[in-house]
Amino acid sequence: MPDEMPYEPMPVTDAGGRTLPHADMPAPDLKYARPMGAWVIVAALFVVVVGLWAMVATYFSIHA
Repeated sequence: MPDEMPYEPMPVTDAGGRTLPHADMPAPDLKYARPMGAWVIVAALFVVVVGLWAMVATYFSIHA
């Protein structure tokens, strides 16, 4: 069985084509970390799911 090799991430290149070690990588720009629209979509889906459950519960409570 071959020896295990530890994981090493692929080298990162900058715009000039030079490779950067991972310790020298700049911090990510958090301005684009999570768009506000994603939370609006999640909230809308939550409202729709709760509304559908309420409609089903109402239907079965009326016809019981």
